Amino acid sequence: MIFREFHRDDIGGICELINCELGYNVAENDLSLRIKQMQDDKNYCIFVAENNNEVIAFIGVHIGLAFEYSGKIARIIALAVKKEYQRQGIGTKLLQTAESYLNENHVELITVNSGIRRGKAHCFYEKQGFYKKGYSFAKTVF
Repeated sequence: MIFREFHRDDIGGICELINCELGYNVAENDLSLRIKQMQDDKNYCIFVAENNNEVIAFIGVHIGLAFEYSGKIARIIALAVKKEYQRQGIGTKLLQTAESYLNENHVELITVNSGIRRGKAHCFYEKQGFYKKGYSFAKTVF
């Protein structure tokens, strides 16, 4: 198994993970355009886990600033592991890969939002040292 930075030919595998594991309905063409925008913005990073030339997991992170912290912070914007590979330490290794990158880039804090019904994900994040900080709200503005 290989843990590495994203390559353009990983889009199909990431799209499958977003649709199957995270439960969203994302078209590969649309995802490709968004990832291209992310790659053009140096505040995003994407890492994948690959097994036998297949993307089986990925993590996407956005680096930014916050009013309440003096240093840079990162927000995990997606993390998914293919069902048959879950509970094998792959998510942990991906998170560690991202944390190493963030440490090298002087990021002080990592945050993540996780859906209310994703109890297993909540347990995973708590096991990784994350703590519950508050609620997440969303609103469509147009």
